[in-house]
Amino acid sequence: MKWRNGSLRRRLIIWLLIPLLVISSLMLLEVRSNAVRSTNQAFDRALLSSALAIADRVVLIGGKIEVDVPYVALEMLTSSAEDRVFYQVGTIQGEFITGYEDLPPVPEALLPLRENPVFYDAVYNGENVRIGALSRYVASVRKATRFQVLVAETMGTRTSLSEDILASAAARQIALIVIAAVIVWFGIGQGLKPLTRLEEALNRRSPTDLRPIEHDVPNEVRHLVGAINHLFQRLGNSLATMQRFTADAAHQLRTPLAALRTQSELGLREDDPEKLHQIMATIATSTQQTSHLANQLLASARAAPEGLAGRPFEKIDLCDITRTVTASKVMTAIESGIDLGYEGITEPTMIMGNATLIEELLKNLVHNALTYCPEGSAVTVRLEDDVVRNSVTLTVEDNGPGIPSKYHKDVFKRFYRIAENGEDGCGLGLSIVREIALRHHTTVKLTKPDDHNGCVFTVQFERADAVSDTSA
Repeated sequence: MKWRNGSLRRRLIIWLLIPLLVISSLMLLEVRSNAVRSTNQAFDRALLSSALAIADRVVLIGGKIEVDVPYVALEMLTSSAEDRVFYQVGTIQGEFITGYEDLPPVPEALLPLRENPVFYDAVYNGENVRIGALSRYVASVRKATRFQVLVAETMGTRTSLSEDILASAAARQIALIVIAAVIVWFGIGQGLKPLTRLEEALNRRSPTDLRPIEHDVPNEVRHLVGAINHLFQRLGNSLATMQRFTADAAHQLRTPLAALRTQSELGLREDDPEKLHQIMATIATSTQQTSHLANQLLASARAAPEGLAGRPFEKIDLCDITRTVTASKVMTAIESGIDLGYEGITEPTMIMGNATLIEELLKNLVHNALTYCPEGSAVTVRLEDDVVRNSVTLTVEDNGPGIPSKYHKDVFKRFYRIAENGEDGCGLGLSIVREIALRHHTTVKLTKPDDHNGCVFTVQFERADAVSDTSA
Protein backbone atom coordinates (compact mmCIF):
# COMPACT_ATOMS: atom_id res chain seq x y z
CA MET A 1 0.00 0.00 0.00
CA LYS A 2 1.39 3.38 -0.96
CA TRP A 3 2.00 5.94 1.77
CA ARG A 4 -0.59 8.40 0.44
CA ASN A 5 -3.23 5.66 0.44
CA GLY A 6 -2.50 4.43 3.97
CA SER A 7 -4.57 4.82 7.10
CA LEU A 8 -5.03 8.38 8.32
CA ARG A 9 -4.69 7.20 11.90
CA ARG A 10 -1.46 5.37 11.12
CA ARG A 11 -0.06 8.40 9.30
CA LEU A 12 -0.87 10.68 12.25
CA ILE A 13 0.72 8.24 14.68
CA ILE A 14 3.89 8.06 12.58
CA TRP A 15 4.07 11.84 12.22
CA LEU A 16 3.71 12.09 16.01
CA LEU A 17 6.18 9.36 16.90
CA ILE A 18 8.97 10.51 14.59
CA PRO A 19 9.31 13.96 16.24
CA LEU A 20 8.90 12.35 19.67
CA LEU A 21 11.71 9.91 18.95
CA VAL A 22 13.97 12.69 17.67
CA ILE A 23 13.23 14.89 20.70
CA SER A 24 13.67 11.95 23.07
CA SER A 25 17.03 11.10 21.51
CA LEU A 26 18.22 14.68 21.97
CA MET A 27 16.96 14.66 25.54
CA LEU A 28 18.78 11.38 26.25
CA LEU A 29 22.00 12.89 24.90
CA GLU A 30 21.53 15.78 27.31
CA VAL A 31 20.74 13.37 30.15
CA ARG A 32 23.90 11.40 29.38
CA SER A 33 25.99 14.58 29.39
CA ASN A 34 24.43 15.72 32.68
CA ALA A 35 24.86 12.26 34.21
CA VAL A 36 28.57 12.19 33.34
CA ARG A 37 29.04 15.74 34.62
CA SER A 38 27.16 15.08 37.87
CA THR A 39 28.97 11.80 38.48
CA ASN A 40 32.34 13.44 37.90
CA GLN A 41 31.47 16.27 40.27
CA ALA A 42 30.58 13.80 43.01
CA PHE A 43 33.61 11.53 42.56
CA ASP A 44 36.00 14.44 41.92
CA ARG A 45 35.37 15.64 45.50
CA ALA A 46 36.78 12.33 46.77
CA LEU A 47 39.76 12.70 44.43
CA LEU A 48 40.37 16.20 45.75
CA SER A 49 40.10 15.04 49.38
CA SER A 50 42.71 12.35 48.77
CA ALA A 51 45.01 14.78 47.00
CA LEU A 52 44.70 17.29 49.84
CA ALA A 53 45.37 14.58 52.41
CA ILE A 54 48.55 13.61 50.58
CA ALA A 55 49.60 17.25 50.12
CA ASP A 56 49.26 17.82 53.87
CA ARG A 57 51.85 15.08 54.51
CA VAL A 58 54.51 16.63 52.27
CA VAL A 59 57.42 18.15 54.21
CA LEU A 60 60.80 19.70 53.34
CA ILE A 61 63.67 18.18 55.36
CA GLY A 62 67.25 19.25 54.73
CA GLY A 63 66.29 20.77 51.40
CA LYS A 64 64.67 17.53 50.27
CA ILE A 65 60.94 16.84 49.87
CA GLU A 66 59.66 13.83 51.77
CA VAL A 67 56.14 12.38 51.82
CA ASP A 68 54.43 10.14 54.33
CA VAL A 69 51.44 8.98 52.27
CA PRO A 70 48.38 8.38 54.47
CA TYR A 71 46.87 5.22 53.05
CA VAL A 72 43.56 6.13 54.66
CA ALA A 73 43.34 8.88 52.02
CA LEU A 74 43.58 6.26 49.28
CA GLU A 75 41.21 3.82 50.91
CA MET A 76 38.34 6.30 50.62
CA LEU A 77 38.64 5.98 46.85
CA THR A 78 38.75 2.19 46.77
CA SER A 79 35.29 1.56 48.20
CA SER A 80 34.39 -0.20 44.94
CA ALA A 81 36.16 -3.47 44.24
CA GLU A 82 36.27 -2.75 40.50
CA ASP A 83 38.20 0.53 40.79
CA ARG A 84 41.90 1.06 41.49
CA VAL A 85 43.73 4.16 42.73
CA PHE A 86 47.11 5.58 41.71
CA TYR A 87 49.03 8.62 42.95
CA GLN A 88 52.14 10.60 42.18
CA VAL A 89 54.02 13.35 44.00
CA GLY A 90 56.63 15.41 42.18
CA THR A 91 58.12 18.84 41.92
CA ILE A 92 56.66 21.46 39.68
CA GLN A 93 59.77 21.15 37.51
CA GLY A 94 58.87 17.50 36.77
CA GLU A 95 61.13 15.74 39.32
CA PHE A 96 59.53 12.48 40.53
CA ILE A 97 59.32 12.02 44.31
CA THR A 98 57.02 9.06 45.02
CA GLY A 99 54.06 7.07 43.71
CA TYR A 100 53.53 5.92 40.12
CA GLU A 101 56.07 7.61 37.93
CA ASP A 102 54.32 6.90 34.61
CA LEU A 103 50.97 8.52 35.42
CA PRO A 104 49.75 10.69 32.53
CA PRO A 105 50.97 14.25 33.10
CA VAL A 106 48.75 17.32 33.33
CA PRO A 107 47.71 18.43 29.80
CA GLU A 108 49.37 21.53 28.41
CA ALA A 109 46.02 23.31 28.28
CA LEU A 110 45.72 23.13 32.10
CA LEU A 111 49.27 24.32 32.84
CA PRO A 112 50.62 26.03 34.82
CA LEU A 113 48.99 24.66 37.94
CA ARG A 114 47.77 27.26 40.44
CA GLU A 115 46.11 26.97 43.79
CA ASN A 116 42.89 25.62 42.29
CA PRO A 117 42.78 21.87 41.52
CA VAL A 118 42.22 20.54 37.99
CA PHE A 119 40.65 17.31 36.78
CA TYR A 120 41.11 15.51 33.48
CA ASP A 121 40.50 12.16 31.78
CA ALA A 122 43.34 9.98 30.52
CA VAL A 123 44.32 6.40 29.73
CA TYR A 124 46.67 4.54 32.04
CA ASN A 125 47.75 0.94 31.47
CA GLY A 126 44.95 0.50 28.94
CA GLU A 127 42.22 1.75 31.28
CA ASN A 128 40.28 4.99 31.37
CA VAL A 129 41.16 6.97 34.50
CA ARG A 130 40.09 10.23 36.05
CA ILE A 131 42.96 12.28 37.47
CA GLY A 132 42.87 15.14 39.96
CA ALA A 133 45.88 17.40 40.25
CA LEU A 134 46.80 20.21 42.65
CA SER A 135 49.86 22.28 43.40
CA ARG A 136 51.07 23.53 46.79
CA TYR A 137 54.09 25.21 48.42
CA VAL A 138 56.26 23.49 51.01
CA ALA A 139 58.81 25.49 53.02
CA SER A 140 61.46 25.14 55.67
CA VAL A 141 63.62 27.68 57.45
CA ARG A 142 66.07 27.92 54.57
CA LYS A 143 64.05 26.96 51.48
CA ALA A 144 60.59 27.00 49.85
CA THR A 145 59.48 25.10 46.76
CA ARG A 146 56.29 24.14 44.89
CA PHE A 147 55.19 20.54 44.36
CA GLN A 148 52.21 18.83 42.67
CA VAL A 149 50.07 15.86 43.64
CA LEU A 150 48.28 13.65 41.11
CA VAL A 151 45.64 11.17 42.23
CA ALA A 152 44.07 8.86 39.59
CA GLU A 153 41.10 6.50 39.80
CA THR A 154 39.73 4.04 37.26
CA MET A 155 36.24 4.95 35.99
CA GLY A 156 34.32 1.71 36.39
CA THR A 157 31.99 2.95 39.13
CA ARG A 158 31.55 6.32 37.45
CA THR A 159 30.63 4.70 34.14
CA SER A 160 28.21 2.25 35.76
CA LEU A 161 26.46 5.06 37.63
CA SER A 162 26.17 7.21 34.49
CA GLU A 163 24.81 4.26 32.52
CA ASP A 164 22.27 3.49 35.25
CA ILE A 165 21.04 7.10 35.18
CA LEU A 166 20.86 7.02 31.36
CA ALA A 167 19.04 3.67 31.33
CA SER A 168 16.51 4.90 33.85
CA ALA A 169 15.86 8.05 31.78
CA ALA A 170 15.61 6.01 28.57
CA ALA A 171 13.07 3.66 30.18
CA ARG A 172 10.96 6.63 31.22
CA GLN A 173 11.17 8.14 27.73
CA ILE A 174 10.16 4.87 26.07
CA ALA A 175 7.26 4.45 28.47
CA LEU A 176 6.18 8.02 27.75
CA ILE A 177 6.31 7.45 23.99
CA VAL A 178 4.33 4.20 24.23
CA ILE A 179 1.69 5.79 26.47
CA ALA A 180 1.47 8.83 24.16
CA ALA A 181 1.07 6.56 21.13
CA VAL A 182 -1.73 4.59 22.80
CA ILE A 183 -3.51 7.77 23.92
CA VAL A 184 -3.18 9.34 20.47
CA TRP A 185 -4.32 6.12 18.76
CA PHE A 186 -7.57 6.03 20.70
CA GLY A 187 -7.85 9.83 20.71
CA ILE A 188 -7.69 9.93 16.91
CA GLY A 189 -10.34 7.21 16.81
CA GLN A 190 -12.62 9.40 18.93
CA GLY A 191 -11.77 12.43 16.80
CA LEU A 192 -12.62 10.58 13.59
CA LYS A 193 -16.02 9.43 14.81
CA PRO A 194 -17.81 12.41 13.18
CA LEU A 195 -16.33 11.30 9.85
CA THR A 196 -17.53 7.75 10.48
CA ARG A 197 -21.04 9.04 11.15
CA LEU A 198 -20.81 11.16 8.00
CA GLU A 199 -19.79 8.07 6.02
CA GLU A 200 -22.74 6.11 7.39
CA ALA A 201 -25.13 8.95 6.53
CA LEU A 202 -23.82 9.13 2.96
CA ASN A 203 -24.08 5.34 2.57
CA ARG A 204 -27.75 5.52 3.55
CA ARG A 205 -28.52 8.02 0.79
CA SER A 206 -30.09 7.03 -2.49
CA PRO A 207 -28.16 7.72 -5.73
CA THR A 208 -30.48 10.64 -6.52
CA ASP A 209 -30.29 12.27 -3.08
CA LEU A 210 -27.97 15.22 -3.68
CA ARG A 211 -29.06 17.38 -0.76
CA PRO A 212 -26.28 19.38 0.96
CA ILE A 213 -24.51 17.66 3.86
CA GLU A 214 -25.55 19.32 7.11
CA HIS A 215 -23.85 17.04 9.66
CA ASP A 216 -21.68 18.49 12.40
CA VAL A 217 -18.05 17.90 11.45
CA PRO A 218 -14.70 19.15 12.83
CA ASN A 219 -13.47 22.52 11.59
CA GLU A 220 -10.66 20.84 9.65
CA VAL A 221 -13.19 18.94 7.50
CA ARG A 222 -15.68 21.74 6.88
CA HIS A 223 -13.92 22.87 3.71
CA LEU A 224 -14.01 19.29 2.41
CA VAL A 225 -17.73 19.02 3.19
CA GLY A 226 -18.27 22.38 1.50
CA ALA A 227 -16.49 21.10 -1.61
CA ILE A 228 -18.64 17.94 -1.57
CA ASN A 229 -21.80 20.06 -1.25
CA HIS A 230 -20.65 22.17 -4.18
CA LEU A 231 -20.05 18.98 -6.16
CA PHE A 232 -23.54 17.75 -5.22
CA GLN A 233 -24.98 21.04 -6.48
CA ARG A 234 -23.18 20.73 -9.80
CA LEU A 235 -24.19 17.09 -10.12
CA GLY A 236 -27.80 18.09 -9.38
CA ASN A 237 -27.67 20.74 -12.09
CA SER A 238 -26.16 18.29 -14.54
CA LEU A 239 -28.79 15.65 -13.72
CA ALA A 240 -31.55 18.25 -14.09
CA THR A 241 -30.11 19.26 -17.46
CA MET A 242 -29.94 15.65 -18.61
CA GLN A 243 -33.46 14.93 -17.40
CA ARG A 244 -34.77 18.03 -19.12
CA PHE A 245 -32.94 17.10 -22.31
CA THR A 246 -34.34 13.55 -22.16
CA ALA A 247 -37.87 14.79 -21.51
CA ASP A 248 -37.65 17.42 -24.26
CA ALA A 249 -36.20 14.95 -26.74
CA ALA A 250 -38.84 12.34 -25.95
CA HIS A 251 -41.62 14.91 -26.27
CA GLN A 252 -40.40 16.85 -29.29
CA LEU A 253 -38.92 14.05 -31.37
CA ARG A 254 -41.82 11.62 -30.99
CA THR A 255 -44.10 13.43 -33.46
CA PRO A 256 -41.58 14.05 -36.30
CA LEU A 257 -40.23 10.52 -35.99
CA ALA A 258 -43.76 9.11 -36.19
CA ALA A 259 -44.40 11.26 -39.27
CA LEU A 260 -41.18 9.99 -40.86
CA ARG A 261 -42.22 6.42 -40.19
CA THR A 262 -45.64 7.02 -41.71
CA GLN A 263 -44.19 8.65 -44.81
CA SER A 264 -41.66 5.82 -45.17
CA GLU A 265 -44.43 3.20 -45.00
CA LEU A 266 -46.47 5.11 -47.59
CA GLY A 267 -43.43 5.26 -49.83
CA LEU A 268 -42.93 1.50 -49.59
CA ARG A 269 -46.51 0.91 -50.83
CA GLU A 270 -46.49 3.60 -53.52
CA ASP A 271 -45.85 2.60 -57.15
CA ASP A 272 -46.46 5.98 -58.80
CA PRO A 273 -43.03 7.59 -59.37
CA GLU A 274 -44.41 11.12 -59.09
CA LYS A 275 -46.15 10.45 -55.77
CA LEU A 276 -43.09 8.55 -54.56
CA HIS A 277 -40.96 11.60 -55.37
CA GLN A 278 -43.32 13.81 -53.37
CA ILE A 279 -43.14 11.42 -50.42
CA MET A 280 -39.33 11.40 -50.57
CA ALA A 281 -39.28 15.21 -50.67
CA THR A 282 -41.54 15.29 -47.61
CA ILE A 283 -39.25 12.81 -45.84
CA ALA A 284 -36.20 14.93 -46.70
CA THR A 285 -37.86 18.07 -45.32
CA SER A 286 -38.99 16.27 -42.16
CA THR A 287 -35.54 14.80 -41.70
CA GLN A 288 -33.97 18.23 -42.02
CA GLN A 289 -36.42 19.68 -39.47
CA THR A 290 -35.84 16.78 -37.09
CA SER A 291 -32.07 17.16 -37.39
CA HIS A 292 -32.40 20.88 -36.67
CA LEU A 293 -34.61 20.11 -33.66
CA ALA A 294 -32.08 17.61 -32.30
CA ASN A 295 -29.27 20.11 -32.73
CA GLN A 296 -31.30 22.77 -30.94
CA LEU A 297 -32.05 20.40 -28.08
CA LEU A 298 -28.35 19.66 -27.69
CA ALA A 299 -27.55 23.37 -27.86
CA SER A 300 -30.17 24.03 -25.18
CA ALA A 301 -28.60 21.37 -22.94
CA ARG A 302 -25.18 22.94 -23.43
CA ALA A 303 -26.51 26.40 -22.66
CA ALA A 304 -28.16 25.37 -19.38
CA PRO A 305 -26.19 26.00 -16.15
CA GLU A 306 -23.62 23.22 -15.65
CA GLY A 307 -24.85 21.76 -18.91
CA LEU A 308 -23.15 19.40 -21.33
CA ALA A 309 -20.58 22.06 -22.17
CA GLY A 310 -20.02 23.27 -18.62
CA ARG A 311 -16.39 24.18 -19.13
CA PRO A 312 -14.93 27.06 -17.12
CA PHE A 313 -14.87 30.53 -18.63
CA GLU A 314 -11.68 31.86 -20.21
CA LYS A 315 -10.55 34.90 -22.13
CA ILE A 316 -11.98 34.82 -25.64
CA ASP A 317 -11.90 37.27 -28.56
CA LEU A 318 -15.51 38.31 -29.15
CA CYS A 319 -14.60 40.26 -32.30
CA ASP A 320 -12.98 37.22 -33.89
CA ILE A 321 -15.92 34.96 -32.97
CA THR A 322 -18.48 37.48 -34.30
CA ARG A 323 -16.73 38.01 -37.63
CA THR A 324 -16.11 34.27 -38.10
CA VAL A 325 -19.74 33.30 -37.42
CA THR A 326 -21.04 36.10 -39.68
CA ALA A 327 -18.74 34.98 -42.50
CA SER A 328 -19.93 31.38 -42.13
CA LYS A 329 -23.54 32.48 -42.73
CA VAL A 330 -22.84 34.57 -45.84
CA MET A 331 -23.50 31.74 -48.33
CA THR A 332 -26.82 30.90 -46.64
CA ALA A 333 -27.79 34.58 -46.81
CA ILE A 334 -26.88 34.79 -50.52
CA GLU A 335 -29.00 31.71 -51.28
CA SER A 336 -31.92 33.36 -49.48
CA GLY A 337 -31.38 36.68 -51.27
CA ILE A 338 -30.55 38.51 -48.03
CA ASP A 339 -27.79 41.06 -47.54
CA LEU A 340 -25.78 39.93 -44.49
CA GLY A 341 -22.96 42.17 -43.26
CA TYR A 342 -20.74 43.03 -40.31
CA GLU A 343 -19.75 46.44 -38.99
CA GLY A 344 -18.10 47.87 -35.89
CA ILE A 345 -15.00 46.83 -33.98
CA THR A 346 -12.21 45.18 -35.94
CA GLU A 347 -9.49 44.84 -33.28
CA PRO A 348 -9.33 42.03 -30.68
CA THR A 349 -12.00 42.42 -27.98
CA MET A 350 -11.45 40.13 -25.00
CA ILE A 351 -14.28 38.96 -22.72
CA MET A 352 -14.59 36.16 -20.17
CA GLY A 353 -16.80 33.38 -21.51
CA ASN A 354 -17.24 30.07 -23.30
CA ALA A 355 -16.40 30.38 -27.00
CA THR A 356 -18.66 27.47 -28.00
CA LEU A 357 -21.69 28.99 -26.29
CA ILE A 358 -21.05 32.50 -27.66
CA GLU A 359 -20.87 31.02 -31.16
CA GLU A 360 -24.16 29.20 -30.53
CA LEU A 361 -25.80 32.43 -29.33
CA LEU A 362 -24.78 34.38 -32.42
CA LYS A 363 -25.63 31.52 -34.82
CA ASN A 364 -29.15 31.34 -33.41
CA LEU A 365 -29.70 35.09 -33.74
CA VAL A 366 -28.41 35.17 -37.33
CA HIS A 367 -30.29 31.97 -38.24
CA ASN A 368 -33.56 33.43 -36.94
CA ALA A 369 -32.99 36.62 -38.92
CA LEU A 370 -32.20 34.71 -42.13
CA THR A 371 -35.17 32.36 -41.61
CA TYR A 372 -37.89 34.94 -40.97
CA CYS A 373 -36.71 37.79 -43.21
CA PRO A 374 -38.01 37.75 -46.79
CA GLU A 375 -35.85 37.97 -49.89
CA GLY A 376 -34.28 41.40 -50.34
CA SER A 377 -33.95 42.08 -46.62
CA ALA A 378 -30.78 43.17 -44.86
CA VAL A 379 -29.26 41.68 -41.72
CA THR A 380 -26.46 43.50 -39.88
CA VAL A 381 -24.22 42.08 -37.18
CA ARG A 382 -22.65 44.88 -35.17
CA LEU A 383 -20.05 45.03 -32.38
CA GLU A 384 -19.70 48.34 -30.55
CA ASP A 385 -17.70 49.71 -27.62
CA ASP A 386 -19.39 51.14 -24.53
CA VAL A 387 -16.61 53.22 -23.01
CA VAL A 388 -18.70 54.41 -20.07
CA ARG A 389 -19.50 50.88 -18.86
CA ASN A 390 -16.20 49.36 -20.08
CA SER A 391 -18.20 46.78 -22.01
CA VAL A 392 -18.95 45.74 -25.59
CA THR A 393 -22.39 45.41 -27.19
CA LEU A 394 -23.26 42.69 -29.71
CA THR A 395 -26.21 43.57 -31.96
CA VAL A 396 -28.07 41.60 -34.66
CA GLU A 397 -30.47 43.87 -36.56
CA ASP A 398 -32.76 43.13 -39.51
CA ASN A 399 -35.42 44.97 -41.50
CA GLY A 400 -37.79 42.03 -41.83
CA PRO A 401 -41.42 41.83 -40.72
CA GLY A 402 -40.39 42.00 -37.05
CA ILE A 403 -42.11 40.58 -34.00
CA PRO A 404 -45.17 42.29 -32.53
CA SER A 405 -44.48 43.95 -29.18
CA LYS A 406 -47.03 41.77 -27.42
CA TYR A 407 -44.85 38.70 -28.13
CA HIS A 408 -41.51 40.20 -27.06
CA LYS A 409 -41.53 38.52 -23.63
CA ASP A 410 -42.91 35.19 -24.83
CA VAL A 411 -40.47 34.54 -27.70
CA PHE A 412 -37.69 33.70 -25.23
CA LYS A 413 -39.72 30.85 -23.67
CA ARG A 414 -38.86 27.27 -24.51
CA PHE A 415 -40.82 25.78 -27.43
CA TYR A 416 -42.81 29.00 -27.90
CA ARG A 417 -43.80 29.63 -31.54
CA ILE A 418 -45.75 32.51 -33.05
CA ALA A 419 -48.52 30.99 -35.12
CA GLU A 420 -48.81 34.11 -37.28
CA ASN A 421 -45.39 33.87 -38.89
CA GLY A 422 -46.17 30.69 -40.84
CA GLU A 423 -42.72 29.16 -40.23
CA ASP A 424 -42.18 25.69 -38.78
CA GLY A 425 -39.59 26.51 -36.12
CA CYS A 426 -39.01 24.44 -33.01
CA GLY A 427 -39.25 27.35 -30.57
CA LEU A 428 -35.81 26.82 -29.01
CA GLY A 429 -33.52 29.31 -30.76
CA LEU A 430 -34.27 32.41 -28.70
CA SER A 431 -34.60 30.33 -25.54
CA ILE A 432 -31.02 29.09 -26.12
CA VAL A 433 -29.88 32.68 -26.67
CA ARG A 434 -31.44 33.75 -23.37
CA GLU A 435 -29.87 30.85 -21.41
CA ILE A 436 -26.42 31.50 -22.86
CA ALA A 437 -26.71 35.19 -22.00
CA LEU A 438 -27.72 34.31 -18.43
CA ARG A 439 -24.74 31.98 -18.11
CA HIS A 440 -22.52 34.93 -19.05
CA HIS A 441 -24.20 37.12 -16.40
CA THR A 442 -25.95 39.32 -18.91
CA THR A 443 -29.31 39.53 -20.73
CA VAL A 444 -30.56 39.66 -24.30
CA LYS A 445 -32.86 42.54 -25.24
CA LEU A 446 -35.35 42.65 -28.12
CA THR A 447 -36.38 46.05 -29.49
CA LYS A 448 -37.83 47.51 -32.68
CA PRO A 449 -35.74 49.77 -34.95
CA ASP A 450 -36.69 53.45 -34.85
CA ASP A 451 -36.85 54.05 -38.60
CA HIS A 452 -38.12 50.74 -40.06
CA ASN A 453 -39.69 47.39 -39.29
CA GLY A 454 -37.67 44.50 -38.05
CA CYS A 455 -35.94 43.29 -34.89
CA VAL A 456 -32.92 44.41 -32.93
CA PHE A 457 -31.36 41.87 -30.55
CA THR A 458 -28.63 43.24 -28.26
CA VAL A 459 -26.37 41.49 -25.73
CA GLN A 460 -23.86 43.42 -23.62
CA PHE A 461 -20.67 41.75 -22.32
CA GLU A 462 -18.17 43.12 -19.83
CA ARG A 463 -14.62 43.31 -21.07
CA ALA A 464 -12.19 40.81 -19.55
CA ASP A 465 -10.18 43.53 -17.74
CA ALA A 466 -13.37 44.82 -16.08
CA VAL A 467 -14.27 41.29 -14.90
CA SER A 468 -10.75 40.81 -13.49
CA ASP A 469 -10.86 44.11 -11.62
CA THR A 470 -14.24 43.21 -10.10
CA SER A 471 -13.02 39.79 -9.03
CA ALA A 472 -9.90 41.27 -7.43
